[in-house]
Amino acid sequence: MSKEIERQVLPLFSRPIYIVKGYNLNKEEMDAVQLEKNQIIDNAGKNYTSKDSYIFNKPSFKNLADWIRKEMEIYFYDFLQFNKNTKLRFTQSWLNYNPEDTFHHVHTHPNSIISGVYFIQGDQQPILFERFENDHLFGNIIPEVDKYNYYNCGSWKVTNKPGYLLLFPSSVKHGVVMNTSKEERISLSFNTFAKGTLGKKLGLTELTL
Repeated sequence: MSKEIERQVLPLFSRPIYIVKGYNLNKEEMDAVQLEKNQIIDNAGKNYTSKDSYIFNKPSFKNLADWIRKEMEIYFYDFLQFNKNTKLRFTQSWLNYNPEDTFHHVHTHPNSIISGVYFIQGDQQPILFERFENDHLFGNIIPEVDKYNYYNCGSWKVTNKPGYLLLFPSSVKHGVVMNTSKEERISLSFNTFAKGTLGKKLGLTELTL
């Protein structure tokens, strides 16, 4: 009689990417997005960003900011299980414009806890996430892979669609692949930081912001 075998794989130390769809811009909001194109900054010839880097302070984007804030709370408290003594607030927020043949280099977002991207326009132009410590699971040892998955990959592409929101730890490396379509890719990005209390008094790690 054979013994019952139990197997388990733990996704330890993962960097969870939160994806949700539930908000579509109305005409007034889309007009505001297009209006910001009148003042854009050339990002080293790779893409363009809005000159205003505090977009969420504008009344036209208040409803979107409120919806993102609620989703961020679900991600931070319900999924990541952090204590509600720590609140998150938006710091900077800006619009990205990627016409044909532009991209965004792989980068992280310093001085931020959670970053996010809300996709406005441009189907099938994925955002690329890369492994932080090494390009491969075993460092410089690279076994042949039959099928890539979340465990063995060095990078992973997430296809964007209008109305989708991605939230992720700001330390995760990410970028945007080349836009090979005629349609301009538009997205809104933002950073966050803590307010309230971080750490514990008895652990001598307490920080009040």
